[in-house]
Amino acid sequence: MQTEPCCNAVEEQQPVRLRGHHFLCLLTYKGLGYTPAFVENMTAVATRINAGAKVILHPGPDDICAALTPADRAACNHDCAKPETAALDELAEKATVAVLGHGLAEAFTLDAEKVAQLRAAFLTGESRTACGLCRWRAVCDEIAASNYAQTLLIGFHAA
Repeated sequence: MQTEPCCNAVEEQQPVRLRGHHFLCLLTYKGLGYTPAFVENMTAVATRINAGAKVILHPGPDDICAALTPADRAACNHDCAKPETAALDELAEKATVAVLGHGLAEAFTLDAEKVAQLRAAFLTGESRTACGLCRWRAVCDEIAASNYAQTLLIGFHAA
């Protein structure tokens, strides 16, 4: 069964729903991922955010999970409904809220200034409690150390 990436005409008006750990993942995302479908959807999510779509921290499966097929879930061994995934999200949400001051229920625009704030906290480790056991941690360490070179999330720039 094929699923569509996050972005269609109806969803363009809705906030991008991101669970805590996916929110952190976007900070270092540069087109790498578990499967081609995952990469396509993650890229579409970053593009929407850069274009000004509001973001809302969302408990549980989000717009990234929504596009994953059963094969994608098997490939990443990261079931969106696992209790340990929810625990990672909770750690990431707490860290994100501490940096930005936004609660879970508030939709907000992720502008370049907020992206810079979040990346500074990520680089120092302040917001990385949830990253402890992640298999992508070394990749993210390298990306952060490179000053986030070639990452796709730049944040919204008002005209």
